[in-house]
Amino acid sequence: MNKKKAISIIIKAARLYHENLEDQKVLFVYGIPSEIRKQLENSNNTISGLSFYETVFYRSNFLHLTGVKPNKNAVGSSIHFYEKCLDGRLSENDFYLSSDGSTDQKLDVIENIMNIKKVAAMIGDFTDLGPKLFSEKIAGNTCACMGFRKDSYSKFNVPNTLLKKDVREVTSRPQQKIFVIMSKSYRADKYTVIEKCDKGIRIENIDGIMGYVNILDAVM
Repeated sequence: MNKKKAISIIIKAARLYHENLEDQKVLFVYGIPSEIRKQLENSNNTISGLSFYETVFYRSNFLHLTGVKPNKNAVGSSIHFYEKCLDGRLSENDFYLSSDGSTDQKLDVIENIMNIKKVAAMIGDFTDLGPKLFSEKIAGNTCACMGFRKDSYSKFNVPNTLLKKDVREVTSRPQQKIFVIMSKSYRADKYTVIEKCDKGIRIENIDGIMGYVNILDAVM
């Protein structure tokens, strides 16, 4: 991939990140499909066994998803890089493509995965044994996935990489299906926006979710 094409993709992705994810918290609610399905078939009033994983999408996280390395003589920080993208001012002098081809792979899927609140189907502990193992959780689908790790400064889980891989290939078994995805602004107290909810799931019946969600205000 040449830099001209990379710039076009990165700018589009940055604007999608700004529209869909910037300064938001996203909550993934997930579990083992067979266990949850059994409870739904039995019409259980309370659904137990679901886990929660909360992430934050800062402006500074976008750069890590592109796979490019900034030219420190032209770009002062990851936020500066992001602002250049949003303003359409990103130039070929601002970054370097990776020599191992990882930039191409990330940019092949970055636009699609900017809609992770809608397209993520599975999540799990990262098990890829490659030389750059640094993500803790991976969420995505059969085409692409996003990695997360705890930020040492904020102590929140943040996105730190993209992979052009089937999420099932890089997560531990048994596979964990995402049943609900919710979002809120960074400063909001409780989640109110239901981005995705599996058929048959009633949010208020999920054991433990009341600590995260304001059910009365929740909307699709």
